[in-house]
Amino acid sequence: MTTTGYRILLLEDDVQLAALICRFLGERGCVVSHASNGNDFLKALHHREYELILADVVLPDASGFQLLQQCRHQLTCPLIFISALSSVRDQVSGLELGACDYLVKPVDPELLWAKIQANIRNTRKPAPTSTDIHFGPLLIDLANREASVEDEPLKLTANEFDLLLIFAEQPAELLSREYLFRRVVGREFDGLDRVVDMRVSRLRKKLDTFTQEVAIRSVRGRGYILCTAKDNS
Repeated sequence: MTTTGYRILLLEDDVQLAALICRFLGERGCVVSHASNGNDFLKALHHREYELILADVVLPDASGFQLLQQCRHQLTCPLIFISALSSVRDQVSGLELGACDYLVKPVDPELLWAKIQANIRNTRKPAPTSTDIHFGPLLIDLANREASVEDEPLKLTANEFDLLLIFAEQPAELLSREYLFRRVVGREFDGLDRVVDMRVSRLRKKLDTFTQEVAIRSVRGRGYILCTAKDNS
């Protein structure tokens, strides 16, 4: 078995399930830290850096959603929810809060492993050759992972910044939902998942509040384009 060395934080109150996940990931070379409640999770988060977080939603002392909302601005790694809550509303809520994926229990171990690898691979990108990307009044600082419009900082989540960067790398080009889904989620688009549309919608709203000079335009049935006011006319 190939040793990956991935550092993973698991938040799961079901002791037996947690033991199974820890053993499964350990066999694949992962270093797994386990927290069984919200308090232990926050302590673990402050004492170490991780490459990915797996989190339950229903916990004895907290909600996984509340915990993500509380600490999402300090997260430097992707988070995947694993929960028995299977409604579309719950899944949408998790993704809207900034989770990179939401898996419904019971989860096939091989699917879980594929999701982990895809999301970690998506965050392990080569260092950029330039520290800035300019597009009209939009400036993206790659070194500091910050974006601004005419020197006004855009307050973006990590997921929103990554999505904006994908557009900025290919400005004025039509990017299909299938392409964006592969870049954002790390797997092929199934034709049903709306995570890309939701993230694009949130990013568009933030851009629209700052400037009319840069926008993300939708092309019905085809995808999205990052364009300037001149391109959009």
